[in-house]
Amino acid sequence: MRPQNEWFQPEQLRRYYFTFEVIALAIVLAVAGLLAVTGVLFEMNPLVPLVGAAIALVAFGYLTWWIPAFYRTAGYRFTDDEVEYRRGVFFQQKTTVPYNRITNVGISQGPIERFVNAGAVGIHTAGYGGQMGAELTIGGVSDFEDIQEQILDRVRERPAKATEGEDTVETVESRTDEGEESTEMLGELRRIRELLEQGRTA
Repeated sequence: MRPQNEWFQPEQLRRYYFTFEVIALAIVLAVAGLLAVTGVLFEMNPLVPLVGAAIALVAFGYLTWWIPAFYRTAGYRFTDDEVEYRRGVFFQQKTTVPYNRITNVGISQGPIERFVNAGAVGIHTAGYGGQMGAELTIGGVSDFEDIQEQILDRVRERPAKATEGEDTVETVESRTDEGEESTEMLGELRRIRELLEQGRTA
């Protein structure tokens, strides 16, 4: 159970990202080794492997710096009315999802997440026009099942908020009812007029 109205960090997120980086580095080294063993690497222009190595060095160096920097900025908070998520190394961003907009809360755990004992909680909302979409994902947490239940408990305490599509349907239905009433009224007036004309003729 996460504390209410307090920011918390996804404790396994940094380890999760570093595991991805190690796997990517292993793949790059395996490809380079395969090219060297087959002799293809030595048949290339000498500048090609040098440029490739320089790009890989810069990329992995940047990732090694970015992962802990991003981790320090990432945080979630459960308030009385909504779920909040803030993050951003260069540009700060903040996402809020009200509990009464949430329609589904799912959990997922891939092979790498299982390796680092982490999982993800996907928060879905009813989009405009009735479309469903993942509004926010709480990833890199070890107690993802408890977080799912905590959010669902808050959702059950609040009535669901109508979406724009539902409002449109209700408006169309009300207009249809009004149209039917107008048609019936016109029919009654026509029948009265016919009776009056028949009385004059008689």
